[in-house]
Amino acid sequence: MLTRRSLILRRRALVKRRALPLARRALIILLAVALVPGLLSLGLASRVAAEPPDLGWLDGDLGQILHVTGMTFVASEGSANEILLRAETAEFYPEREVAELWEVDVEVAPGQDRVGFQMRCDEGILNLATRDFVAVGHVVGTIEGDRQFEALWVAYDEVKGVLYTDDPVLIIDQGGRYRGGGFRYFVNEERFRLQGGATVVQEP
Repeated sequence: MLTRRSLILRRRALVKRRALPLARRALIILLAVALVPGLLSLGLASRVAAEPPDLGWLDGDLGQILHVTGMTFVASEGSANEILLRAETAEFYPEREVAELWEVDVEVAPGQDRVGFQMRCDEGILNLATRDFVAVGHVVGTIEGDRQFEALWVAYDEVKGVLYTDDPVLIIDQGGRYRGGGFRYFVNEERFRLQGGATVVQEP
């Protein structure tokens, strides 16, 4: 027959056994929290892919569609061409002033307050009214004269004057080859910022 003391001892042993898995679980959580900053400092988080921005340009009824071969879009500022875009094929939506593009070359020309940039991509989408565009696919370009970049998508915001991506990017310049979690290139300010830290791939 179990006495009151033996029942208390058995209950304490049971509680102790149940507490062990909880203690292990808490230890694992604490270790994970402690490791996260280290992983971030190594730039591992920067390798997580991000989706291209969906700006809603093609939402709803698109209306008339024009199929174009050899499309060229030129945005001029005074007597100079500010933006020059060429696409092998395109689908243009007149009611939206938006075009879907394939095999695209883009050049934002240097100006009085702008260095400009060039890039090529597999496909993209252009808003003719705002001059914004999103390049998707194998995007390769040049900024600041000799700095090259490669990414899966890059977007340009004309109003903010910024070329950007939140996708992992490869940067090639005179200093070597670097990988980061994205970049911001402020065209009008001639200022470049690599996102998510930098990992050296190859020294010059």
